[in-house]
Amino acid sequence: MSALPNLRTVVYADDYARPASPGWRGIDWVARERDFSLHGRRVHYVDHGSGGEAFVLVHGMGGRWQHWLENIPALARRGRVVALDLPGFGRSEAPRSGYSLDGFADAAAALCHELGLRRAVFLGHSLGGPVAIRFAVRHPELVRAIVPVAGAVDLFGDVLSGLRMPKVARISPRTVTSTVFEVLTAGLPVPALLRHRVAAAPRLRRLVLWPYLNDPVRVPPDLASVLVDGAGARGVLPTARALAGADAFAGITRVRCPVLVVNGDRDPISPLSRLDGFARTTAPLEAAVIEHTGHLPMLERPDAFNAVVGRFLDTLGD
Repeated sequence: MSALPNLRTVVYADDYARPASPGWRGIDWVARERDFSLHGRRVHYVDHGSGGEAFVLVHGMGGRWQHWLENIPALARRGRVVALDLPGFGRSEAPRSGYSLDGFADAAAALCHELGLRRAVFLGHSLGGPVAIRFAVRHPELVRAIVPVAGAVDLFGDVLSGLRMPKVARISPRTVTSTVFEVLTAGLPVPALLRHRVAAAPRLRRLVLWPYLNDPVRVPPDLASVLVDGAGARGVLPTARALAGADAFAGITRVRCPVLVVNGDRDPISPLSRLDGFARTTAPLEAAVIEHTGHLPMLERPDAFNAVVGRFLDTLGD
């Protein structure tokens, strides 16, 4: 277990991947999808809610904005929620200037300026965790707090070097599998028919999603389809190359806003042993570990996740 201060273990209260509220399924998401131009390239995002607080949500490697489907409605009850596809992922075009943590953070900042958002709470999953740190460092005037979710990631250095060396045996099989799967499928979007078959068949869900989820079989088919659909993003390979070996916690000592770290206790990609990296910050820091949960706590335990984030938001004040 990590030695982070203010760390609490959250005993989940919801059924796995099946929250008490239907939430996102009754919302017309197409009507809320938007695009804006960044250096002549299209960046895609969804915009839901209004007024009150502002939230910016960023997905992880091989992800897209839909990875926040179980959380956007809860946050939208507090204010305006913007979830974007990072450049090169989802429906966003590849960036002109290459891939980097700073570039991803600047893309999110450009969207904030485009929409007039100030003092936003930035939630970043997996790769989005390091992006959240860079966002807070580079654009402190735009951020109220950051929430790295499963963000203590390796950023590909150990895995990509380990694949060529004996130390691969010491790396989590799930971490190796997830990285290799994402790299091999880069630029190869999953055909709709295959996506639907994987989502509908429990055995196929387990085969494809086991590196990311604690219990893939229990994930509803529509959510499984969203997760599978993120594979094949053209930004995966150049991102892995550009970030290999980078420090996921780079800049954490310069973060001044409150930080909430959320992690699953069974996450092999962002293991608890790496959470101590967040302790390097001098900013107000809280951490929550959700039990029996893998790499996607916001989808695996949405009620517990939303409650943890909600309690943190209540402590921020004005």
